Amino acid sequence: MNINNSKLIILLNLFSEKEIKEFRKFISSGFISGGRNYVIVLNLLLKYGKTDQDSLTPALLYSKLYPGKKFSIQTLNNRFSELFKLAEEYLIIKTLRENKTEKYRLLLLAYHGTKSEKLFRSCLNRFKNNINSMRESDSKYLYLTFSDRLDISFSRDSIISEETYRKYFENSRNFTALLLKSLFDFGFEFIQQEQANRDFGFNIVSEILERLEMDDSLIRKLYKSDFTIFKIVAMEYYFYDMFKNPVNEKNFFEAKKIFEELKISLDVEYIREVYKKFTNYCILRQNQGVKTFNKELFRIYNEILKLNLFLDHKNVFPQTTFRNYVMIGIMLKKKTWTEKFIRKYSGMLPENIRSDEVSLSYSKLSFSNKNYEKSLHYLSGFRGINYLHYSDSSVIKLCTYYETNKFEEAFFEIDKFRHYIRNHNEIPKIHKEYALNFLKIYKLLINIKTGVDGKDLFQIENIMKKLKLKSRESWLLEKIRELRKE
Repeated sequence: MNINNSKLIILLNLFSEKEIKEFRKFISSGFISGGRNYVIVLNLLLKYGKTDQDSLTPALLYSKLYPGKKFSIQTLNNRFSELFKLAEEYLIIKTLRENKTEKYRLLLLAYHGTKSEKLFRSCLNRFKNNINSMRESDSKYLYLTFSDRLDISFSRDSIISEETYRKYFENSRNFTALLLKSLFDFGFEFIQQEQANRDFGFNIVSEILERLEMDDSLIRKLYKSDFTIFKIVAMEYYFYDMFKNPVNEKNFFEAKKIFEELKISLDVEYIREVYKKFTNYCILRQNQGVKTFNKELFRIYNEILKLNLFLDHKNVFPQTTFRNYVMIGIMLKKKTWTEKFIRKYSGMLPENIRSDEVSLSYSKLSFSNKNYEKSLHYLSGFRGINYLHYSDSSVIKLCTYYETNKFEEAFFEIDKFRHYIRNHNEIPKIHKEYALNFLKIYKLLINIKTGVDGKDLFQIENIMKKLKLKSRESWLLEKIRELRKE
């Protein structure tokens, strides 16, 4: 038995001082503990945890708990298991105390099993008032449909009343809308997965959506309705369709119009998800060569920063998101904005990649300012611990070597980069394609530049057109134009 690695110790280490005090009171209750003294176990674990937890062996702990008794590992395991379950119960009760809606839900379920209509109706009213005060989210409508079903099933009428029929209609409306929203949401995700070459076999969501006909008149009817959930369904349909048919940009702007109308009433986590969909579409169109969406993406990024929605569930700025912000700032020549962004938000990056990401960001910014030596300087102590960092740094180095006529270094970096791509299976297929296509064109350009190969520039342009996904496309085209002038 490894005490330090037990689930109990791991959980206790997550508790704050306030939670430890509350937990001690919790297990002191005879109703909770069943008469067993768990406080002494907790105090011993906390005492050694603060001083020298490694010195607390199972034998030592047992001797403290049961002086003079023969050591039994099973007894100790039992106490740990029981105390762990009590810690989990404490977390459940603490969560319920902080979540009034969930507390009412469980209380309503309990009253539903009684014969007291007065108590049930009283709790139902409190529950619904609480639900109606919530911002728009899946949870809100899950709670609503749950309460409606209990309400309908509680009816004591021998003949179904008009009121019960009305409740059934309202419940079906909310439940169906939530189902449609979920279908479109899943469909959006699965289209993205398909684009990333992920296939898990038969997909019931995709099959249903292929057979589901949602014409413009129905979507318009949903949008024009007085029910917010119907408007949300219309918005989610546009999200789904804008990825299914990306060239139909009308979907993006229709979804944006509905979002602006509803934003003030939406749950903050749902707002975060909506912004992700907008940014993913803008990046998709950007990758498809539609530069008009660069400004849309920049506008969305600034909104996200203004609303403080850029941190993930770990309360850090995600690496790929930070990278995208820097890239769009440089692409739109917002160099002052980009420098301020790096300075202001880099401290929120995950600690293990922060140094590399900052160096890489300043290197990209220096390259865009044609300060090539400074760009290379930022990469002098670069580690490149993941494929994104390594790929970005290698591409910047190659571009910089080309600009500064360091061809020997360029050929060496080409071989090194190819070797890295070949030996790292964790690199997604699409990222490999971007990198290898860049290397293919880059090698042709540098061969012409150094006189190694006299390949016609028109041939290179034709190859460029055939290769849809490639890193630094605008830079490659610029170098082709320069060579044509020479």
